[in-house]
This record gives sequence, structure tokens and C-alpha cells, in this order.
Amino acid sequence: MTTSTRSRFAAYLGPQAKPYIEPASLAEIRDVAILENQACARKVALAAAIWDTCIHQNVLVGDVIQDAGNYAASEIAHVLGCSKTVANTYAEVGMDLRLRLPAVADAFEAGELDLPRVRAIYRCTHNLTQDAATAVQSEVLYAARRLSPGPLATEIWSIMFRIAPEQAAALRKDLERHTNVTYTDKDVLSTLKADLTAADAAAAWQLINEMAATVCRRDPRNKGQKRAAAYVALLHQESSIACLCEPDEDNPCTADTSRPDRRAPLTVITVDLATLAGLLSNPAHLSGHGTIDAEYARELADNAHWQILLTEARNLAEKLGYGEDLESLIDLDSDTDTDTDTDTENGAGTEDKGGDNRVDSGSGGKNHGGSRGGRKKPRGSTARRTKNSRSEGSRSHVVFHPLGRSRRRVGGSVPRPPQAPKSTQSPRNSCVATPYRGTYTFVAELEAAIAADPALGLALQPDGHGGLTLPPPGALVYRPTTALAERIRYRDRTCRHPGCDVPAQQCEIDHIVPYLHRDPSTGGWTIDTNLHCLCRYHHSLKTMGVWTPVMLADGVEFWLSNAGTTAITVPGTTQLADFSHLPKIHSKPRGSAPQRDSSARRPADPQPTPVPAWAPEDEPPPF
Repeated sequence: MTTSTRSRFAAYLGPQAKPYIEPASLAEIRDVAILENQACARKVALAAAIWDTCIHQNVLVGDVIQDAGNYAASEIAHVLGCSKTVANTYAEVGMDLRLRLPAVADAFEAGELDLPRVRAIYRCTHNLTQDAATAVQSEVLYAARRLSPGPLATEIWSIMFRIAPEQAAALRKDLERHTNVTYTDKDVLSTLKADLTAADAAAAWQLINEMAATVCRRDPRNKGQKRAAAYVALLHQESSIACLCEPDEDNPCTADTSRPDRRAPLTVITVDLATLAGLLSNPAHLSGHGTIDAEYARELADNAHWQILLTEARNLAEKLGYGEDLESLIDLDSDTDTDTDTDTENGAGTEDKGGDNRVDSGSGGKNHGGSRGGRKKPRGSTARRTKNSRSEGSRSHVVFHPLGRSRRRVGGSVPRPPQAPKSTQSPRNSCVATPYRGTYTFVAELEAAIAADPALGLALQPDGHGGLTLPPPGALVYRPTTALAERIRYRDRTCRHPGCDVPAQQCEIDHIVPYLHRDPSTGGWTIDTNLHCLCRYHHSLKTMGVWTPVMLADGVEFWLSNAGTTAITVPGTTQLADFSHLPKIHSKPRGSAPQRDSSARRPADPQPTPVPAWAPEDEPPPF
């Protein structure tokens, strides 16, 4: 077995103290990056200026009058040593920043953003109307300062689905026309690339991973190699892949070569009930992919099996003074999350497994066939409002907590109001022109508050006991139950390390305050407020001690590195609870929700908030 150079150096030096990076080095590389970004911004602006002058110079070619834009691209490409496509991109991005996104242009010129992030913003927003672009610009900037290009593009789509749902849905349909499969020959290895719709890609990816899991644990291939073999096996319509282990009498092969009862792949989406019924157009969430528009979520529910899971909004209930009847009192204008488990193959009424389940919070106080009863656990998460929960002047927020699940439902069984006649106006012309304040506005405000008062960045419960005196059932067991792991994955949706977008179902469940195997009662407990999702890469860094998270109120995490770098992440199910500043996003073509007089509504006497029932202790661990 070969050893990498880095590993040989580590073995030679022996164990060292905790890794440390000089803050001065990080400051210097940040300053260099700012200079690089400023120079790139100037290059893009000049390319746009050159192109702008040429498109106003018309040339008569035969009987046709043409502008000289292509001439500008050819000159720019020659000077920069790039292709004409790249040169055109520079010009188009520069023009878009100058005419439609002045705040993004200012941040680019100041060196706050690099070209890849600016291009991500351009790709996602260049087809929006001017009003919609103005509305999303501020929130996009907050996200762009904290995310890399890939997660940033996902977040921009999420913002667009909230601020301009009809335009975003139209853009999504335009992109679906570009589904494609391509083949590239690379000598020994070749590449097959498939551009699919979000639901088809999620289902295919799960099916490939299920096929890869048919080998035994002693198979010598890594995950990527198993997936490649599974992909080929699926194309050949095989039920399993051949295991490459070397069995002997002591270690027989345990591969499952015949899987007649394998469950069909599940495409799991989260959507609120009002949107599912066609009353609102709030965005939905597709597990393993990210945010999707309301119309696409309804299409998935219409053509598959789905299941409702109930949730509650604990800190919102306390803020409004409501108790158990919160679901029946919240106005339909509220931004709530509902969970719909959608099976991509009709007729497959199989059991849900793993951490892919999502949860419904807009159920109107009904069980929908699910179970709220049974044994209740002591509350492991007190979502009370403290000075840690938000900064002064920032928007309050809410985290949705699972309660229980309903029976399987056949697609298309949700009643919807009759569709109104289609408007003659293009849906791309309808949007809300008010600035949108979302998750990253809240993050920016909380970061500023912690910078002004570092005490706000201290753990809400530093012992990892969630404010409890006695441990609830399962709290002193290292591995969480399947139900608890599902709740954590539902809450987080992705890895909780800053900027990481690895889906929660591919992450490990980690104790924020370490669990002590020798004395579990004194270490961090296995409860909601002391667990989060981390991908294997960031889990190793957290275990190494170079990045340290603490849990604030309502599932917000504050991260601190050895070099003094700080960041804040919020759960994926977090929504803003102060709905007065959110845009109204009713979908007019499908009818509007009935409006109730909120001024006549009075808070009820506070009642104990229902909490999830604990799963049987003999459930298999989710790891």
C-alpha cells in the first residue's frame, strides 16, 4: 500500500498540538483576493463598455443592417486569449450588472465578490424582470458574501421561488427543455453526463446508491467505484452487482444478490398544505436537490404516492401566545412547511426508511391519519426566546418540529379550487417589487449583533443537556433512534458547516457537545438540541477541534475556528416569523386563499406545546 507524501510527513513529525493557522496569513490572502476581484471587476466592466460601443455602430452587410457586437467579442477574445464565448460572457455580465444589478456591481468593484459568484448570480437572475431583480438583489448579496458558487445558485433559486414564483416556474420550464445525455471519450475512461429534471435526477441517484449497497461490506471498491458498477448494472437491467470480496470460511460473502423486495426509490419533497392545494405558491424542498417551485411540487404529488408528516412551530407559538391550537389559528398567509413524501413510481406503497422524511406544518390541527398520541417524551428542545435567539432589530424566526406521520395517499387526492381563466399577461411580468428579507438577512444581523456583543455567541446550553434536569428516554444512548435521526435530518436538510450543501441524508449525526461513553450522564446527551448533521469531511474537522460549533436558540449554530474565523448557520426548516415584511405570493391563476380579519384574532391562553412521541427503543440506528 502506498503512502502519500503528506502522510509520510505527518508520521515523521509525530503527533502535534491542535492545528493552527496564523490569522495574519488568512488576512493577507483575503487582501490579495480583494485586489484580484477588483481587477476582474474592472476587466468585466471594460468588456461591457467595449461591447456597448460596438452594438451602437450599425453596419450594412448586403441588404441587412447588423450591429458590430461580434466584432467586439472577437477583439476582446484576442486580447485576453480566451474564446469568443467567454468574451461575450464578460460583456453580458458587465452590462447586466450595470443596468439591472447595481448593488452587486458595487460589491464586485469593492472586491467582496469574485467572478464565479457573480456569474452564478447572472445565470440565475438574468431572465427576471427588473422589478423582480431589484427585489431579490439585497438578499442575494447577503447570501453571495457567505456562500460558494454552487450553494449560492441553489439559494438564489430559493429566493426567486419566494419573491417571484411565477417567473421562477417559467424559467424552470425553459431549462427543462435542455435535458440531455452526452458522451465524452477520455482515452481509458470515458464520461456519460445526464442533465435531467430535478425529480428524475434525485430518483436515479437514490436507485444507483441502493444498487451499490447490494455488495457486502468487505467489497474493496470505494463508493464511487460501486456507484459506477451499479450504474452499468442498472443499464443492463440487473438486480444487483457482483461483490468483489474474497470470502473464506471465517468471512463468508454477505452480499444480497437477489432483492425481490427492494423498495422503489422515493422522491421526498416538503411543501405546505396551502401550496399543495393550489391556494398559495410558496416554494417547496426536494430532498437531495434543494428548493423547487410550487407548481413542480404539485406535479410530483399528482403523479405519485405521498405521505403527510405533521410539524409544529414552537417558538412562533410562544411569540404569538398560542398553544396546541396554533395550526388552526395561523393565517394562510403564514409561511409554513408541510411534508410530502412522494414516491416516483405509482403503486409502490412501501415503507419509508432512512433520513429522507420531511414534515408538514400547515395541517389545520388534524392528524390526517397520522399519530400524535402515544407516549410523549420530555421536551428536549426549549425554543424559548432569549437574547441568543436574535439580534435587536432583526427578524424573529421559527424552526418547525416534527410531530407524526399520516398514511400513504395516492397522488392527486388533494382537492383544489377551480382554475381561473388564464391571464393574457405573461407570468414573467408579475412579481413583488418590495425588497425581500430572508435567511441571510437574519444571518447578517445576527453576525453584527455577536460582533458587538460576543456573549450572544455563547452556547445556550453549554452542557449539551438542552436545559433538562433529567435525561429523557434515549438521551444516554450514543446512537439516536431512527425517529430522532429523521427529525435532525429534516430540521437541518444539509450539512451544518458554513457553506456546505451536502444533503442531510448523506451526512452523519454528530453530538455538538461530545458524548462521554464512560459517563454518558455528564457528557452531551443524545437529544435534538445537541445533535446536528455533518458530512464526513466537516465531521472530521470538528472532531479534530479546528472548527467548533455551539448551539444557540432555535437550532442556530455559531461556528468558531482556531484562526478566529466565525460563521453562523441556521436549520434548513427555519422561516421568518415576522410575516409583515414578507411579500404576498398568492398564485392568482389558481385562485386566492380566503382572507381573515387578523385584527379580530386574540391570542389564546398559552398551553403546553405538543412534542414528538418517542420511537420504540429497538429501532435500528440510522448510521
